Amino acid sequence: MTDSPLPHPTAVVRWNRTARAYPREATLVDLLDRAARTHHGVPAVRTTDGPVLTHGELAARSTRLARLLAGAGAGRGTPVAVFMDHLPETVVALHAVVRAGAHYVPLDPRWPVARIAKIIRSLGVRFLLTSGGLRDRAAEIGDHADEPVSLMVLTATSTGTAGPPPELLTRTGTPERGMTWAPLPPTTGALPQPPAADDLAYIIFTSGSTGDPKGVAVRHRNVVNLIDWFNRRNDVGPDDVLLQVASFSFDLSVYDVFGVPAAGGSLLLLPAAELADGHAVCDALLDHGVTLWNSAPAAFTLALLYVRETAGGDRGRLRRVFLSGDWVPLDTLPALRDQFPRAELVALGGATEACVWSNDFVVDHVDETWASIPYGHPMQNSRYYVLRPDLSPCEVGEAGELFIAGDCVTAGYVNDPALTTARFLPDPWAAPGERMYRTGDRARWTPSGWVEFLGRLDSQVKVRGFRVELGEVEQAARRLPGVDDAVAVTCGDPRDPVLALALRMTAPEDGRTLARLLAEHLPDYMLPSRIHTATALPVGPTGKVDRAALRRLFEQGNPRRPQPATTADPVPAPH
Repeated sequence: MTDSPLPHPTAVVRWNRTARAYPREATLVDLLDRAARTHHGVPAVRTTDGPVLTHGELAARSTRLARLLAGAGAGRGTPVAVFMDHLPETVVALHAVVRAGAHYVPLDPRWPVARIAKIIRSLGVRFLLTSGGLRDRAAEIGDHADEPVSLMVLTATSTGTAGPPPELLTRTGTPERGMTWAPLPPTTGALPQPPAADDLAYIIFTSGSTGDPKGVAVRHRNVVNLIDWFNRRNDVGPDDVLLQVASFSFDLSVYDVFGVPAAGGSLLLLPAAELADGHAVCDALLDHGVTLWNSAPAAFTLALLYVRETAGGDRGRLRRVFLSGDWVPLDTLPALRDQFPRAELVALGGATEACVWSNDFVVDHVDETWASIPYGHPMQNSRYYVLRPDLSPCEVGEAGELFIAGDCVTAGYVNDPALTTARFLPDPWAAPGERMYRTGDRARWTPSGWVEFLGRLDSQVKVRGFRVELGEVEQAARRLPGVDDAVAVTCGDPRDPVLALALRMTAPEDGRTLARLLAEHLPDYMLPSRIHTATALPVGPTGKVDRAALRRLFEQGNPRRPQPATTADPVPAPH
């Protein structure tokens, strides 16, 4: 491939020749059923104590739970909230929801109740699955719902194919006389009509620029295309074991929960407390036959630090490391090879609105001219366009906005047709009715035919692997007592930025106090690491707040030194 400039149709047509046959009408249920038949006795879910469920047992347990959901009234088109920790029964629950024809809505137990309640109300959720240890918090969430909610409490025993069914509760009473939770007798129903490829599989929530989280609706077909490509390209099979570290509320977990089982492989689950313990993660990685790792780069970087300090363990089993969600540091490949000589590094990219990933890049070397690991090539049935503001294609090497098209493009945003219309545009290079997703990312095509990621166009940023809308942080801060205005910025190394918050207050307060109040409305990963309070914020020539001046304030310090917020480090369990 020559480095001479190429005409822009090359980027639109030649490098997007990604069409490949796959089971377009299949659903996740079809993939799971096939795995259960083909790999019936192969472990599907493990813990560090050993195998927990085979593929046959996982199918039987999730089918039983799906019938209980159907008996309670869940079916096609029904959102079912899943508020659970890293447990084998959580995998059963997620499989059961799609088997019932419904779509799951993952809720992270670390999120504030106010955020979760807002999501519950926005979707009109009537079914909430939880684990025994989270029963009281789940009931509190249900108390905030506008619609009557059925609470199903799952345990390892109740998700079995025999024994007592899960505890089922419903919220009864009146606001005037008080609301209580009363038990319901579980009813086993016939499974409703199975889902179709165009039905929703899940709704996952990301940060919202208006101050509200936004839900992305993803179809079965989107995920089936992803799994078909990923498993074929990476030779995933029944001998593979993936250490599951992503939160179920983060879309990296979608492949973990459905893609690995679809290939006959198994998930290794650690309790939440152990996921927060770097030594426990390291021991699991070295001592339990892990072959696949999937996380944001920061999580794996930290895991490698613990591995370096640990003698012994099997460094020969890990064969693929998949990193996505943020810049992949250039020193990752040599660090990986130093500890795991057989492992291959794969950088992945995409968007939640384009079903987890839509491109990859196998990192077999690091070029001294690279500023970062390349974004990569579009996956099967996905197309990448780099466009100017007038939506004309950029020349090769010219920076523009990245658009994603093809079978990875999801259904859009729930209950927000205006935003969906603004971000999901007609695809001028495809059949009528097809759409392309406007990512808000800056990118360019290289002469070698891969895409280079150049950062964000707007206020959406990546902090420790998480996508954060600065507007949502600002809106939450403006709701705090005494706060007149709020401006969120990132500062420090642009490839590992720090989230900082400046507040205009008539009577400035201590940053730690404000951080504690903010934690009631935002999840840990969205909490600023530094908070500055003042009676006035710097203003630039246009009359707007001078964000560049704020960044300098945080980076250089000033007499009113920024106070660190109380945040939980997201690694090694980053999501």
